[in-house]
Amino acid sequence: MATHTSTTHNDIEFYEDRLKNVDLIWCNQIITLIKNNFKQKLKLNDIGCMYGQLYKEISNRNLSDIYDYKGYDLDPEYIKLGIKYYPELIDKLSILDIKKKSPRKANITVCSATFEHLDSPEHALKNLFMCTKDLLILRTMVGSKNISFEQNDKKNADNPYNINQFNLYDIASKFLDNGFNFELITDIATNNSKKYEVGQGSGVIRQMFILIGKKK
Repeated sequence: MATHTSTTHNDIEFYEDRLKNVDLIWCNQIITLIKNNFKQKLKLNDIGCMYGQLYKEISNRNLSDIYDYKGYDLDPEYIKLGIKYYPELIDKLSILDIKKKSPRKANITVCSATFEHLDSPEHALKNLFMCTKDLLILRTMVGSKNISFEQNDKKNADNPYNINQFNLYDIASKFLDNGFNFELITDIATNNSKKYEVGQGSGVIRQMFILIGKKK
């Protein structure tokens, strides 16, 4: 099944407006989390970076010289949009399918609102572990059981895309088995918004959590 791209909702104008006018809460939360754990210069991988929304937070905080940022996404349209507003990212944003390939090794890997749309999340998770030296931050949907379905309601999507919910115990076990400690924290952005079922009858509740893995 397809992942979420600019063709899923044909909404590149929406994201351009967001890039120009909105500072995202989750980006603020994650950069604060990183700053609280690391004081030195570091390499940071952003998986599913879209237009560089996490980089926008880094730039706004004048941290570009401290974080060696690299963003990876499947969609060239999102990457073009990021470079349009942040031309310094021309060599920092790349096309990558995390299910098939691991990016460069970095101190920190961030993967936000991407993992739940993949059709082979188990392969992607292996590559996320492989490229992470110190800290993996995975922002996604977890619950009491694993659920996977295809969003194909024309009211909610121009083209079908995959949505997953992950059993908390299962995904925590994968972190531990791959040499990472595991912590789950509340995602401020979705915790402050109305929770709803993603797709009628799917059982997936739109509630994100931040999963933190520190390399042992």
